[in-house]
Order: sequence, then structure tokens, then C-alpha cells
Amino acid sequence: MSRLLLGLSIGSGLEGADASIVRLEGIGADLGARLVTSTRIPFSPGVRDLLHVATPSGGSSDLPRLTTEVVLQAVRQVVTRAGVSQRDIFAAGFLEPARARIDTSLFGAEIVDRVAEQTGITIVHGFRHRDRAAGGAGHPITALADQLLFRSPTETRLLIHLGAVSSLLFLPAGSRVSTVIGFEVGPCNRLLDALVYHGTRGKEASDHGGKRAVQGRCLEALLARWLEHPHLTRRPPKTVHNEAFGKSFLLAVFDAARQLNAGLTDLLCTATHLVARAIGDADKLALPVVPGVRHILLTGGGVRNGFLWQLVAQQFTEGITLSDEIGIAPLSRNAAAAGILAALLCDGVAGNLSALTGASGSRLLGHLVPGDGRNWGRVAAWIAEQAGEYPRVSRVA
Repeated sequence: MSRLLLGLSIGSGLEGADASIVRLEGIGADLGARLVTSTRIPFSPGVRDLLHVATPSGGSSDLPRLTTEVVLQAVRQVVTRAGVSQRDIFAAGFLEPARARIDTSLFGAEIVDRVAEQTGITIVHGFRHRDRAAGGAGHPITALADQLLFRSPTETRLLIHLGAVSSLLFLPAGSRVSTVIGFEVGPCNRLLDALVYHGTRGKEASDHGGKRAVQGRCLEALLARWLEHPHLTRRPPKTVHNEAFGKSFLLAVFDAARQLNAGLTDLLCTATHLVARAIGDADKLALPVVPGVRHILLTGGGVRNGFLWQLVAQQFTEGITLSDEIGIAPLSRNAAAAGILAALLCDGVAGNLSALTGASGSRLLGHLVPGDGRNWGRVAAWIAEQAGEYPRVSRVA
């Protein structure tokens, strides 16, 4: 049975909406997954400004509508690129940003309702909620979906994700779910962006391409101190707490800069070295040594930072490449995973890997928002057909 799943996500950097179409063969944990196409539609400066000034107590009443318009544009574009119609989509998954500056759950559900209303497609969202209810961290919530999309029967792969935080996912050749290792390593784009934002007093939001960082000098003594951070020295399973490299860390960073008479470029250079060193150290300390050569793939928004890419490459004896090499765009990973997670729920298969998230066990993930009558009837019938196989829920624990 072949199905087309639509995946949607908004990155933690709040830069835009991502959409992917994934073709799935089979059912549940035995799915074969292939990315058909993907796209990103950036938010306008006005929408980005509204997103960045929104607070946990509320934001602009126009925010859900304006954000939905961008998501719908991404849906239309990715469907056109795939050469299909919205009627051909079985269901969709929506992955909310996990580490944005604001609590996007304030309007995330409304966005999903609006997209389902406009497209007629049944949407699954809120994947992290059930894992957290079961005592998990909700991270890495996409590990099983990533395994289904990136696994290879012949080669060992290491996925390095350069997102708001950095993460590693180790997939041995012919990997079974029980052999997957994944965890969040440490800081990444969120820290670099925060340094730029506060260092320029809000005039700039990010260091595009690492152009500022490459002009600075690495402050070795400061880097050594940062590498002793409790999170970096802890063994997995682990996830980066929101405050681990948050406000107090930033205050200490700028205080150290004053004492060392260092400029913003020096801080960015040192922080970029921190990201890379943390990834290299985590690989050496937490991942098994396997025979043969690993295929190391980079994903996430950090791939656009050439300086960061160069420093990460220096941590490995093998060469590293973008995930484009295996037909998966680096920015499409989360959206593609959202589509696969939606399929797993419909198939009655747990979507979390509790050994990685810390949950008390495997769980069905996500909340269903019905599409129009025709689409929801098809999805509901599929779910009902799989209901007799619900023991599958525990198969991937």
C-alpha cells in the first residue's frame, strides 16, 4: 500500500514554514519512506517581528492567521512540485517548533485547525505531548521517523542536526530500532543567534554564513571553561534544558567578554568552536566504534553557516556531507519526520523511542484534527482497519 503524507513544520528559528511530501510503502514500523519533494516559504519581516515579540501570555491576534497563510502557501507549492493534488494526500503531520523564543502552543492548534479547514486534509500534531505525559523529555521525538527515512541496509550513518541545539542520531547499517542511538549534544543556532541579537542591541538577528564569527579569535581559556558545562559532561540519554544555555549563560558570556576585552566577533568565534567541539566530544565519548567508514550527514539550518560546517568537519576523520547527497534536503528533515509520525499514529504504532526520550514506555503520539468528510472518512476507515493490530504499539519500544 502506497500513501503520500504531507509533513509541515515551523523551525525553532521562526524563519518560515517547511513542507515535505513523503511516499510511504507498507505499514507501521516496517514502512519504507522516500522524500518526494520539499520547500520552505520564509515569513515576511512583519510576521517575524510579531513572532519575536510575542510572549507566553499572548501575541498579536493576527498571528495565527498570518502564520497560516505562509503554511498554506508552502502546502500549495510542495503539492505543485510533487505533481499531485491535495486530494492525493492521505494525511498530514505538523511539528511545532520545540525551542522557539515563544510558546508557539498558544497559536499552534489554531494554525492546524485553519490548515485542515482550508485544505480538507486530516492533520496530526502535538507529538511531544504524550511522550512528556509518560515522563519523557519530548526529545528527540523524531528519532523513529528519522530512522525510517535515513536508514541504509549497507552503510552506517551518523546524522548531525544543526538546529536550535545540536543533536546526533547514530544509525548502524541495517539498523534495527533497538540499535539506534540519539541525543541532544549542546548549544547551536539559538546560542549564536542570541549572541548576535544582544551583541547588536537587537539590530541583527543572526550571523549569516558565520561571516562575523570567522573574523574573530577563539578565546581558548573561555572555551575550555564552557566545555565543562554540566550538560556537556553528562552521558546520554539527555536533552538540552531550555535554561542550560539561556539567560544566565548569556549574562556570564558578556561579563567574560568585558573582562577579556573581547568583541562580539570573538564571542561568536568561540561559541562556534564550542558547538563544533561539543559535537566532536560527544561522538568520541557516547557513540560506539563500528567497523568500516561511517557516512556523516548534516541537516538543519546551521548548514548555511560555512564557518560552523568547517569546524564540525575538523572533528571527524571521515568526510561530512549535506543530506542532499542521499536525496533529502537539509532543511526538510523535520517536516518529513512530521509526515512519517502522522502515518505511525494512523497505523497504530508508537512514534517515540522511550530509550532515547526517557518516557516510561512507547506511546501513540499526536492529536487528530479531521479534514473534510472525504479525507477524514478515508483516514478513519484506515485507523479502524488497523485497530485489531494495536499490539503493534509496543513493538518499537
